[in-house]
Amino acid sequence: MPRLLALSLPTLAVIAFAVAGCADPGVPAPRGVPEGAPFVSQDRLTFSPKELRVEVGERIYFWNGETAIHNLVFDKSARSPDMEAGDIFVWSFSTPGEHVVTCDYHPQMRLRVTVLP
Repeated sequence: MPRLLALSLPTLAVIAFAVAGCADPGVPAPRGVPEGAPFVSQDRLTFSPKELRVEVGERIYFWNGETAIHNLVFDKSARSPDMEAGDIFVWSFSTPGEHVVTCDYHPQMRLRVTVLP
């Protein structure tokens, strides 16, 4: 069973994250992601999908679907813990606008999230 990681960042007023999109349709949601919940997979050193539209506070599930270690960097500041194979991290954005998610270990990984009010 995957580990579910969560990071509490009260200074950013965020607890978890959310998306109104899903990973590649060929990638089934892993155990630990609620049925029908949107998620982003980290596989082949890329995010899937690469762009999302969500509302403020909406949850996104990030899943490391490969053996490489990943982390998540939000707008070059907030970071998730390291994610091992099968780990899931949940985050929600507290402010509307354009946000960028990357990985410290694999700078080519880039996700653009549009957060609506």
